[in-house]
Amino acid sequence: MSTCTLRRIRPWLGTYVHIDVTAPNAHCAETALQAAFSEIATIHQAMSFHAPGSEVSHLNREAHLHPVVVSAHTLAVLVASRRFAQQSGGIFDPTIAPTLVQHGLLPCPVAADADGRASWEDIEISTDGQVRFLRPLWIDLGGIAKGYAVDCAIDALQHAGAQNACVNAGGDLRHFSRQGERHPLAIRHPADASLSVPLGHIANQAVASSGNFLLGRRGHQTGASPIVHPHHGVAQSRPRSVTVIANTCCEADALTKIVSLLGQDASPLLARLSASAAIIEAPDTLQASPGFWSALGHDSAEGPPRHA
Repeated sequence: MSTCTLRRIRPWLGTYVHIDVTAPNAHCAETALQAAFSEIATIHQAMSFHAPGSEVSHLNREAHLHPVVVSAHTLAVLVASRRFAQQSGGIFDPTIAPTLVQHGLLPCPVAADADGRASWEDIEISTDGQVRFLRPLWIDLGGIAKGYAVDCAIDALQHAGAQNACVNAGGDLRHFSRQGERHPLAIRHPADASLSVPLGHIANQAVASSGNFLLGRRGHQTGASPIVHPHHGVAQSRPRSVTVIANTCCEADALTKIVSLLGQDASPLLARLSASAAIIEAPDTLQASPGFWSALGHDSAEGPPRHA
């Protein structure tokens, strides 16, 4: 049976989004691509910290004054953000935007000054889907929205009849295949972004990688990392990358930040979500959690597995 395979690349989500799709025919493939990019565009426009008209900007301006109605996409990401914040003991915190603004990693929003005491616990979501902030605060959903957008794009591709597809948004990647085909996975070397490190193959899985070469936000302070510890602030960047394999890209995206900050202490949460992780440090040290190599199709790894 003949099929059609297409690839398209478009600038969304602060990066370039690559979509590969195989479908029964060219019309089906084009329709699937259009549906996937439409979902990504909708999510980008709703959750951009930079755009004054986005739902995130609306929340930052007004949610401390009165409840704000948001779209189903933004609501889903806020619910997921609160869940990851709770599961990580506050290590994942979508309210760290003021620290990123302070270090020049995000622009200052047109909004009331954020209360220094505010945290994720001040985000209140009602049963009817309205959002209210208990204190003035600034949220940035950049630590999870990209992965969520990749998941929505995969859902759109499947619904449109794609047989195989891969969506890659700057290191946040998800693959699916109705035939169980596998997709090669390689990540950039943390010390030299021109080099790649082949890791294995994934099949119907999601992967997210965080490294200073992937995050796409550069601050005025040389060497500042956009991964913020809620208690210790912005860390100095170093040649290091974190890769997480999970069932969804939303989970993988959030978990990269948690693993970056908790290291081995993230093990219980990884296990609970059937996820695995690896940290690569320059020049050539790789530490992997249990299940990482098997998730990539390896029967065994050389040497004893070490947790990130």
